[in-house]
Amino acid sequence: MFGTLRTLLALNVVLLHIFNVYTIGNYSVSFFFLLSGFLMTLIMHETYGYSFKGFKIFWINRVLRLYPIYWIFAAFTIILIIVFPEVVVREPLIKIPDSIIKWLANITMIFPKIVPHRFNPILLPAAWALTNEILFYLLISFGISKTAKRTLVWLVFSIGYYIGTYIYYDIETYRYSAIFASSLPFALGASLYWLIKIRPLRKVHIKYIVLLYIGFLLNAHFKSKLPIEFKEFSIYINMIIAFFMVYMLFHLKLSKKWKKWDYYIGMYSYPIYLSHYLVAILYVALIGYGVHNTKLKMDFIALPIYVVLLFFICFLVVQFVDKRINNLKRKIKKAL
Repeated sequence: MFGTLRTLLALNVVLLHIFNVYTIGNYSVSFFFLLSGFLMTLIMHETYGYSFKGFKIFWINRVLRLYPIYWIFAAFTIILIIVFPEVVVREPLIKIPDSIIKWLANITMIFPKIVPHRFNPILLPAAWALTNEILFYLLISFGISKTAKRTLVWLVFSIGYYIGTYIYYDIETYRYSAIFASSLPFALGASLYWLIKIRPLRKVHIKYIVLLYIGFLLNAHFKSKLPIEFKEFSIYINMIIAFFMVYMLFHLKLSKKWKKWDYYIGMYSYPIYLSHYLVAILYVALIGYGVHNTKLKMDFIALPIYVVLLFFICFLVVQFVDKRINNLKRKIKKAL
């Protein structure tokens, strides 16, 4: 059920950015990183391998997965900037780049900052996290998690980084959105691959996965209500919950019917993640119901219509772009 999970996490990010539901979206991004660490390690070992040919096909498929949809939404955003400038100005990051470096950053999703979301402009603001993802995809494809020992060393260094942030630079941003902050969830995900090799689960009940997800939501919700000295524990509770959810989901047995539905639902996760700001621009410009006066934010009364518009746009992308890309990716994999 990784597809359904990814789409739920993407919707959590929407709740953070558009509807001001704090923490849940931040924790969902860290959850994404952990899941990516596991899945990228898994497919490198069991699909692509570490030969030059495997490395090449892995990256061809990563590019096909990440960039065509991104470029479509980025181009659409530029059109919206031109057509609805009075709406776009509500989000300071969304501007047309005015230098070669800014254009290159927005074309490649490599935003050259230690904290990528501080780069300005970002045509699709949520895309900052792809800078972190791409870096760790690269490290994994080079073999940072090729063996259990390498993965353990990576995990230890990642823990050391977090400890170092408390000693030298005690700002939460450096444990969340900074490039090196992503190392710990990625390393935990990669470590999970090796744990599964040693101790696979025989049977998993979905009710336990649902309970863990409820725990994930409650942990995010109550973080703001905790005493200051306990707030940091919430970050690590989130990673532990994510670790065990992925562990159990990997072993969950689904019927062929539900596997198809899970795959289809999962196809919406990336378009939702990338497009939710531009959908907000369209909503404000065309509907404007339940919108804040000066920001690209909405009240929950706008949620139903916004979600319908979001899924309609993502449906078009999934049907006419993503399905064709996935067919191409499958053909390329057959070359292995």
